[in-house]
Amino acid sequence: MTGAGDLLAGVDEVGWGRMRHAYGPAADVPDLLRGLVAADPASREDALDALYAGVHHQGDVYACTVAVIPFLLRIAGDPGRPGRAEVVELLASIGGSDDPEAHTGHYRQARQAVSDAYPLWSMLVHDPDPQVRAAVPAVLPVRTEQATDRVGLLRGRFAVEQDPRVRVAMVDGVATLARQGTAAPALGEWLADLVAHDHDAQVRIAALTALQWVPGQAALSTVGVRAALDLIDAVYQQGTPVVEPAGFTTDTLVGSLRRLREHAAVGRQAPEAGRQVRAISDGLGDRVEDRVALLSTLLTSPDWERRTDAMFPASGLIKEWRGSFAPLVALIGGQLSDDHPELRSRATQVLENLGESARPAADSLFAALSRSSPEAHHSATDHELSWVVEWTHGLPTVGSALKTLAKAGDVRALPMLRWALERRQLPRDVGQLIGGFGTRAGDLLPIIRRRLRRLRHDERRDNLAYAVAAMGPAAAAAVPDLMKLPPSTAVIKAFAAIGPPAAPAMGWLRQQVAAADSSIACAAAEALHAVGGDANAALAVYERLLAGDEYDQRDAADGLGRLGPAAAAHAGQLRKLLRRKDPHGWLRLAVARALWQVAGETSTVIPVLERVWDANPHTRTAIAAVWSSMGPAAEVAKPLLEAELARSRRHNADTGGASSTQVVDDEDLLRACRAALTSIGA
Repeated sequence: MTGAGDLLAGVDEVGWGRMRHAYGPAADVPDLLRGLVAADPASREDALDALYAGVHHQGDVYACTVAVIPFLLRIAGDPGRPGRAEVVELLASIGGSDDPEAHTGHYRQARQAVSDAYPLWSMLVHDPDPQVRAAVPAVLPVRTEQATDRVGLLRGRFAVEQDPRVRVAMVDGVATLARQGTAAPALGEWLADLVAHDHDAQVRIAALTALQWVPGQAALSTVGVRAALDLIDAVYQQGTPVVEPAGFTTDTLVGSLRRLREHAAVGRQAPEAGRQVRAISDGLGDRVEDRVALLSTLLTSPDWERRTDAMFPASGLIKEWRGSFAPLVALIGGQLSDDHPELRSRATQVLENLGESARPAADSLFAALSRSSPEAHHSATDHELSWVVEWTHGLPTVGSALKTLAKAGDVRALPMLRWALERRQLPRDVGQLIGGFGTRAGDLLPIIRRRLRRLRHDERRDNLAYAVAAMGPAAAAAVPDLMKLPPSTAVIKAFAAIGPPAAPAMGWLRQQVAAADSSIACAAAEALHAVGGDANAALAVYERLLAGDEYDQRDAADGLGRLGPAAAAHAGQLRKLLRRKDPHGWLRLAVARALWQVAGETSTVIPVLERVWDANPHTRTAIAAVWSSMGPAAEVAKPLLEAELARSRRHNADTGGASSTQVVDDEDLLRACRAALTSIGA
C-alpha cells in the first residue's frame, strides 16, 4: 500500500483556490483527499460525503471535479488500501456511467479521463478485494470504445469468480452494457446458459433480467409467474451475503444511507432478495395481471422478508401502470396489522399517495389507527401510524396513515381530524385534508372559524381557508372571520366558493382587485363575479392581466372563460395569444378553453387542443373536460380519448422520477376521458 504522501504528490501545486465547487472556492479539496486516504473509516466517510456534496454536487461536474480525477485514480489503484470500492463508485458517477448522452465542457473532460483509465479497470476486475471487483462493472459503461472488450472482460473474470456479490454485479454490468447497445457475440447464449444452469439463484435472476436487452432473446416477457416465483423462492432459500455493520457513525448523507442499509439487513437471511424481486417484477413490464399475481403471492407468504420485499415493487407497479389493483391494495393494507414495524412502515408509505385507490385498504387503515397513539415524535418507530407527528423543527403534521384514510374519502377519518384540529399546536396540513370531505365536514366549521381567528399570519391560515372553500355556500357563517384575515389567494377563493352568501365581503373584495400582486387581483376578480355577479369589475382586471407575462395571461384567459359569453368581446385578443411561443402548451390550453367558453368556437379550438394533447400529457385531464363540455361537437377527439383509455401505462409515468400525485392524476384523467366519450355520444 502506497503512502498517502506519494498518492497525493502534487496536490498542493494545483490551483484549487482559483476553482469553485457547489459551496464556493475549492481550496478545501486537498484536505478532502487527505481524508479519503486516512486510516480512520469515519474520516474517509466524511471526506467521501464532502466530495459528493461539493465537488460532484447532485451530479454536477466542475473544473475542480476534473482536476480531482487523477488523484482519485491513484487511490483506486493502490493495492490493499481500504475504501477503494467507494472511490471507484465515485469515479463512475463523475464519468457519467449512468448517462449515455454525449456532453460537452467539463462533463466531457471528466468522462474522457475516466474512460482513459480503462487499463486500470481491466486490472481492478481481478483485484484481491471483492468489494473493488464488485464496483468495477459500474464504471465500465463510461468507456465508449472497445465495447465488446468490456463484455469480454467481465465474462472472463466471471468464469473464475467465487464471491456471490461480485458474480451478480458482473452479470448486472453486462446487462447495463447490453442496454447501451453492446451486443457481443454469443452474449444471449451465455446469459441463457446462466439462467438454466448457474448454481446461484441471484445470478440466474440477474441473467434473466439482462436477457431482455439482448436482441432476439427470450427474456422475462415469456417467463411464467410460477417459474418467476420458483426463482425468487430459491433466492430466499439460499440466502444472500450479509455485510456486518461498519461499527461507526458519521453525520453525513453517505453515512445515513449506509446505516439505513445496515438496519434493513438486521435479522434477515436474504437482504439482497428485495432487489431481485424488484428486477423480476419490473422485467415483466406490461404484464400487469402477472405482476399482480406474483406480488400477491409474496404478500400472502408467512415469511415477513418476502412480504417486505414485495411492498416497493407493488408501489412501482401501481404508480406506473393501470390495472385492477384493489386486491393488491387490500393485501398491502393487511400488513398494517403485522407486528413487524418495517412492514407497517412500508405499507403506509405505499398507500399514502394512492388517493381514492387506497379505499380497499381503508378497513385496515382504520383498524391500525384505532390501535395507535394519537401523537408521536417523528423519531418513534411507528410515527406513520399516529394521528399527528411532532417534529424537532417546524410544525406538526398529520400522520401518513390518517392522511391516507382521509384522502381515500373515508368519513371515519373525520373524528381523528377533529381531534387534530382541536390540538393546542395545530398540524400544518389538517385543513387541506378536511377540505377533501367538502360539506361532509360541515360539523367542523365552528372549530375552523375559531382557529382562523388566531392565525392571521400563519401558513396554516390558507390551509384552513381551503377547507372553508370546499364547503361552498354551507360555510357562509365563516364570512365575517375571513374578512378579518390578511388577503391571500386562498382566503379570497373561499369567498368565491361561498358565492352569493358572501355578499357582505363585496366591499372588501373591491379593495383587493387593485393589489399589485396579480394573483390576489385575479382571485378578487373571480370572487366579485361569483359573489355579486360583477362582470365589469372582473373584466377590468383580466384586461390588465392580458398585457402581463405568460402566467398573468393564463390567469386572464381562465377568468374570461369563467365569465362566458359576457367576455365575448375579448375573443380577438385571445386568438392573438394562440400565436405566442408556448413550449409546454399551458397558455394555449387556457386560451383555447376560454375561446370555447366565451365564443363557442370549435373550428379553432379543437385543433389547438389536439396539438397540446400530444405535446404535453399533463394537460390531458383539462382538455378532456373541455371536450366533455362540447359534447357531440368534439366528435373528432374520440380517437385520442379512446387511445388514452387503451394505454396500459399511466400517462404521467416517467422513468426520471415519480410525483406524489401520479396515481391520483392518472385516475382523474381516466374518469375525464370516460366522461368525455359519454358526452360526445360514443
